[in-house]
Amino acid sequence: MTDRVQLGVTMFLISDAVFFFLLILAFKYVAAIPYLSSRTGWVLTVLLASSALSAWRGASGSRRWSGVTIILGSAFLIGLFAGGSSILAGIHGLHLLAGMIALAVVPSSALRAVALYWYFVVAVWLVIIVVFYV
Repeated sequence: MTDRVQLGVTMFLISDAVFFFLLILAFKYVAAIPYLSSRTGWVLTVLLASSALSAWRGASGSRRWSGVTIILGSAFLIGLFAGGSSILAGIHGLHLLAGMIALAVVPSSALRAVALYWYFVVAVWLVIIVVFYV
């Protein structure tokens, strides 16, 4: 990954982190706790953590592991929306969907940059779980 690409991804992730920070802060301020059953939340967390592992494996350019990441991400999205999601979860789901599309269309040489984005999306989910459900 070139320095310019890494800088661009880093700048985007910083701006997205600010966005999610403010969104989570707003949800806490108005006490709008998104509904998600405890069991569903933990299953979704395991799916997303597993997808981070497969994204790590796919960051070297392996399309097979990228496919596994997309499948795990799809299972996460299905579980998220089947469990009745909130606006916060929906926005997170849209970010995850964007990552899945990027994994499917970027060349193998850019998978490392997409993997950084994927790790960020997983970290945001972990923050959501900790702030609202633990």
